[in-house]
Amino acid sequence: MRSKQSGLVVAIIHHCWRLLSFRGDLKLMPDSTGFVWVAMGASFLGGMTEQLVRGRPLTLALVTTFVWLGLVLIASRKDGAFNRRLASALGLLTMGIQALLILSIWIPGAEWLVAIWSGLAVMHLLSNANNDRARVWR
Repeated sequence: MRSKQSGLVVAIIHHCWRLLSFRGDLKLMPDSTGFVWVAMGASFLGGMTEQLVRGRPLTLALVTTFVWLGLVLIASRKDGAFNRRLASALGLLTMGIQALLILSIWIPGAEWLVAIWSGLAVMHLLSNANNDRARVWR
């Protein structure tokens, strides 16, 4: 029997898929500091997992993951204002990218496709955030 409430994990997977398929909507992201912490925490775990699965040393995995999360937080600021919706969306998109990168380990040549697709998805999200119609910067 299926519950009417999907749950947090199903909602996160749904949003990751929508963001990766260029259909994500920033207005649907929660405007909550707590959700930003959840998204960034899960992105940290995903980044560490992805780096360690690839055989990187622990220090390099930590540095790489913290640099990426720092870039996500910097990209979520505009004129000194922090946009929680954009940070949440970038965190969710990061989780989807990390999952695809982990899967690409076992598929030769797929890492390049994931990198190109992920770059396009990030640029699409950032372009939508700067679009006047998105109204995410208040």
